[in-house]
Amino acid sequence: MALVQGEHRVIMGAITKLVEQATASIEHCSEVSERQIWSRHGSCSIWRAERCVGSPQFYPIYRYGSYYSYSPLSLVFLKGSIHVNLRVAEMVLRPRFRYYSGKSTIDREVVRLGGPRTPRAIIKDANEYARRMADALRQDARCVEADHPGFTNIILCGGKDSLNLALLPWTNQVLLVSAPPNYDLVKRFVAEHGLTYDVLRLDDSDRSLLDLEILVNFCRNNLEHCRWGPHLKRLADSLQGKAIFWKGTLGAGLMTPKWKKVGAAPRSLGYPSRLFKLLRGRGQSQFDRVLEETRLLERYFFKVLWYRSAMWQGAHLSIIRQLTDALVLTGYHGPAVQRVVQNVDFRRAVQEDLRPLVGKYLLGTPVVYPATNPGPPRSVIRQGISHAEPLLNLLSRYGIGIHK
Repeated sequence: MALVQGEHRVIMGAITKLVEQATASIEHCSEVSERQIWSRHGSCSIWRAERCVGSPQFYPIYRYGSYYSYSPLSLVFLKGSIHVNLRVAEMVLRPRFRYYSGKSTIDREVVRLGGPRTPRAIIKDANEYARRMADALRQDARCVEADHPGFTNIILCGGKDSLNLALLPWTNQVLLVSAPPNYDLVKRFVAEHGLTYDVLRLDDSDRSLLDLEILVNFCRNNLEHCRWGPHLKRLADSLQGKAIFWKGTLGAGLMTPKWKKVGAAPRSLGYPSRLFKLLRGRGQSQFDRVLEETRLLERYFFKVLWYRSAMWQGAHLSIIRQLTDALVLTGYHGPAVQRVVQNVDFRRAVQEDLRPLVGKYLLGTPVVYPATNPGPPRSVIRQGISHAEPLLNLLSRYGIGIHK
């Protein structure tokens, strides 16, 4: 689709800025970590280091040689070429593609770091878990705000996970943003609980940045599920980049019995074949019960947090970050929260929805949530643009060599 001259200038300016960040603003250090790359946002999008310490659990870090970034696109702009991974290109072309899972990328020379963590099963009481979760949420928010005085916290609100973030004792300015069909529910929640935050209705009809969205996505997600990017970019631009976007990613998985369903779902993650053969004829419920009793279900849940949640939701945060040129975080993956999560005995502590209890600890009184959490429809304007061909055409247009 042809762009009007003004839209073309916007995209060219944004892409030029990405190229400049990749080639001119490289931070050199002996070692790099997930916290270093994901705790602040500035002109640097690439770090050169001897090694990456730790194992990223959710926020994505990509490596090319001794260069590290939250964006595989930045690394491709740095090296000036892409060596197409044909296996990945075939996978993202499949009709039911939603996100790519694995350490590979569409470029054979760029890989993702990290892996699943191991649960420790120390916190066995539901009330203690909820209290520690509330304390950790406050601690992580306090640390981020201390590092970003004068920034605006923009919370993407929908269901209980993100609404609980609105209950935190923020010190910086806060703006809640939501889209239909949740927008009216979020406004009612704010009014019912005496919150003073403005609620902005998000719009997703802007097509002007589709080329930029294709580039920053880098064949990681199906963009039909990645909405509101242009509106979020306008918000960040209006604040001169002094914005932090917050999402309530995976709160339901970490604080409701949904963890059982998530852990039991992905047969491709490698259940012990002998156990599966023994139980598969006796019914799904018995199979899942044995998995839970033997603690295998928790282990597989943590694997899913890496192979599915981090790949899809973590990558989406990276996409929004590069599209808006602003820091993007999730309240449930800060260092304090993740220490609590790793120590939870899910089998004993998470047998009911604990989010209302967490909300009560945050607000000091019982919280009333919307009765429903309706999801938005797929993005029609982004159909058919998430596979390799649109990306490679754009990279070639902007001077990147294509090698297959």
